[in-house]
Amino acid sequence: MLSIVPLLQKNKYGRVLFLESMSVKQPIENLALSTSLRLAVVGFAKSLSQELAHSGITVNVIAPGSHDTKALERLFVRKSQDHGISLSDARKLSEKEIPVRRLGRPAEFASLAAWLLSPVSGYVTGQTLTVDGGAVKGIFG
Repeated sequence: MLSIVPLLQKNKYGRVLFLESMSVKQPIENLALSTSLRLAVVGFAKSLSQELAHSGITVNVIAPGSHDTKALERLFVRKSQDHGISLSDARKLSEKEIPVRRLGRPAEFASLAAWLLSPVSGYVTGQTLTVDGGAVKGIFG
C-alpha cells in the first residue's frame, strides 16, 4: 500500500479508504483479537492521514455494522442452529439490536465509500465513520 504513496504525492491527489468494523468503536463479544488488530489499522490510518493531508491525499476508515450480505447470512444460520430457532427468528433478533430495526443495505455502505473516494470529500481525512444504523452507543460513534 505504501508503495503507491509517492505517485499520489506526485499527483497531489489521492484517496485511501480502509474498511474495518464497528468493533473499533464498540467491542463485539468474542472478537478481542480481531478488534485489537483492526484498531491498529485505525491508528495507522490516522497517523498516515496527518502525514499526507498537505499533499491532497485523504485517508479514512469506514467501520460498518451489520449489513445484509452473504457473510452475515452465515452468522444467522449459525445463530439459528446454536439457539434452536428459525433462520428468520435469528435475523429478527439481530435486527432488534439495531436502533433502525433493520440491516444495512449494501448500497448505503457503498454510497459512503463512493463519496469518500470522490473529489468532493477532500476536507474529510483521518476519520473513522460508522455505517451501523445507530448500533454504536458511544457519543463519538
